Amino acid sequence: MVTIAGVSNTGLATPASTSTSAAGSAAGSGFADALQNALDQVNATTNEADQLASSFAAGGPVSIDQLMVAEQEASLAVDMVVQVRNRVVSAYQSIMNMQI
Repeated sequence: MVTIAGVSNTGLATPASTSTSAAGSAAGSGFADALQNALDQVNATTNEADQLASSFAAGGPVSIDQLMVAEQEASLAVDMVVQVRNRVVSAYQSIMNMQI
């Protein structure tokens, strides 16, 4: 079973002021929340595929085509997460290598 750990909110995206304006609240819930939601969806997809595999192995009412589709969806979701991570690391390295 593959479990992807969640992303903790480090407070870096929180606005410096404590105003309750619409722009301030939108800035604090941007990228970190979107990333957390995406990782939660990938985790749910892999968990569903694992449950279908267990049910199929136990002789449950799961057909082989349902299992294969679920396994392929989980595989593609994990591959997408790896590619996003690679792009983020590449962007970070490019920024860090910039001369000031």
